[in-house]
Order: sequence, then structure tokens, then C-alpha cells
Amino acid sequence: MKKRKAFTLIEVLAALALIIVLTLTLVVTIQGQVEQAKVRQSRAMVKTVNAQITIAYEQPDSDKTEFRSVEALVQAGIITRAQSSQLGDVANYSADSPPGFKLK
Repeated sequence: MKKRKAFTLIEVLAALALIIVLTLTLVVTIQGQVEQAKVRQSRAMVKTVNAQITIAYEQPDSDKTEFRSVEALVQAGIITRAQSSQLGDVANYSADSPPGFKLK
């Protein structure tokens, strides 16, 4: 029997196919984890901002007109413009009593 000194083309292609399948599985898993992290971050942001709004709303001397829109909240200093822009993509604001954001 003759000794081989190199891999056959089929062996190289099989190894390459295995590497591709494993890489694709890893990419899909990472994308899912990133998406879950974005959802968790959005939920945390909504909870934080809603807590800020609730605290301001329950103050005895609060002006209820400060809660009529997101822009009014920013102008009153209840939330920051950065919070407003982050929430604009993932949540809707409701000025009903009690006012607050809800995820889309």
C-alpha cells in the first residue's frame, strides 16, 4: 500500500463545509443574543424613564401641562433629550393619567 503525503480534495471540502456550518451557527446565535440584549435595554430604559415621570407627576407642586408631550417632558427637565431620542424608536408616550411610555 502506498503512503499518502497530502489530503484529498474531498477531505479538504468536508473540513471546509464543517467549518462553514459551525461559523454560521455561531453567527446566528450571536445575532439572537444581541437582539435580546437590545430588548432588555429598551425595557430597562422604559422602566427608568417611567419612574422619573411618576416621581415628577406625584409632586404636589407639579404642573400637569409638563406631561402633555415628550417635548414638554424634556423642556421641564423630567427626562433628557438623549432619553427622548432613544425611546422614540422603541416606545410610545401616553399622556393619560398616569403618563408614561409603553414598548411598541
